[in-house]
Amino acid sequence: MLVVKGRVFFKGRLEAAAVGIADGKVVAVKKVLRGEETSDFGDSLILPGCVDAHVHLRDPGLTRKEDFPSGTRSAALGGVSTVADMPNTVPPVTTRVAFEEKAAALRGRAAVDYALYAAPRSGSAVPRMPDAIGFKVYMAESTGDLQIDEEAMEDVLEAAGDADRLVVVHAEDARRFTRPARGGLEGHHMARPKESEVSAIQALGKMSRGARVHVAHVTCTEALDAVPAGVTKEATPHHLLLDFRRDLKAFGKVNPPLRSPEDRGALWRAYVEGRVDLVASDHAPHAIEEKQERFPEAPSGLPGVATSFPLLLRRVKAGDLALERLVETIAEGPARVLGIEKGTIAVGRDADLVVVDPRDVRRVTAKRVRYACGWTPFEGMEACFPEAVLLRGEPVVEDGEPAAEGLGRMITAAKS
Repeated sequence: MLVVKGRVFFKGRLEAAAVGIADGKVVAVKKVLRGEETSDFGDSLILPGCVDAHVHLRDPGLTRKEDFPSGTRSAALGGVSTVADMPNTVPPVTTRVAFEEKAAALRGRAAVDYALYAAPRSGSAVPRMPDAIGFKVYMAESTGDLQIDEEAMEDVLEAAGDADRLVVVHAEDARRFTRPARGGLEGHHMARPKESEVSAIQALGKMSRGARVHVAHVTCTEALDAVPAGVTKEATPHHLLLDFRRDLKAFGKVNPPLRSPEDRGALWRAYVEGRVDLVASDHAPHAIEEKQERFPEAPSGLPGVATSFPLLLRRVKAGDLALERLVETIAEGPARVLGIEKGTIAVGRDADLVVVDPRDVRRVTAKRVRYACGWTPFEGMEACFPEAVLLRGEPVVEDGEPAAEGLGRMITAAKS
């Protein structure tokens, strides 16, 4: 048995304890444990491995931007032990054949555990992809052009409801898009205004059809207010920490857009107060040369899988966020929404652990996060990066550096 000692987040609070690990599972959490091997991390925190329920790792077909080995390596460096990858790859994951081919292409190439979404074009496709962790529906155009009309969406929601499957919704109403008077990030915010989110979410509430529905990347409290009861919702670190006043140019272009400083502040308060179910990175990298194009032509999306947890833990250290709230939204909550046995330190669960000293504050740099795209919108911001990350008891990060690759396994909806 491997024993990991430190300040363990167990049953909702920190306590000096030891975690016993055997065969990749947590087998004991006690004040004192003895095993064949012991790792004593002193006063460092031992938290459950983070679960990022919304990433775009661009593999297959777009690997000039990112691929599964690089993306999952960066995830591990940021304390993420499980990712759920979106279907807007090339080819898009709209059929069972495409799903199976993508799954086969990724096998053995991930540094952390992973699940895959699909994007059914009709309800009839839903039962044909039983291993998908859930289904992504785009109500408006974004990277990949996978948007579907209202009739098809109702069909997918009904089929997903019948099968008790998760549906993640990109909620924007294209009928509310405008032609702004100014350009740049503020113009992008005006072109895809808050009203488009509110309108889409209101429409979604009228046709959820009993499905397990989750609204992705909510950017403002008006949109939060529109989310119907029983529907979960996420916020991203870029909408919580960045706004259109930051001088990011097209490197900050994302759908839905960065909002005003006032919107960002209100969303942060709503998050702290418990109105957001989970935090997800919406990691969506593009190459530097693509982001350097003229703003209208530059693609939307930015990388973030390696910085979500470190940036938010820094806010915990600063006293702006409770540790319990962070763990709930970056580990327990996403695991619960996805329906997987992750996100909690408990006997019988996978021994996915993050070891971190919040007193060790460092600056975010592109070099540190090691994205294939070579940049981060959070450059220079303070963060607390893990010193070690364990995946089912195996170190994938040691002393802040990658320790192993290829250990990740695919998690399916049928068998987590």
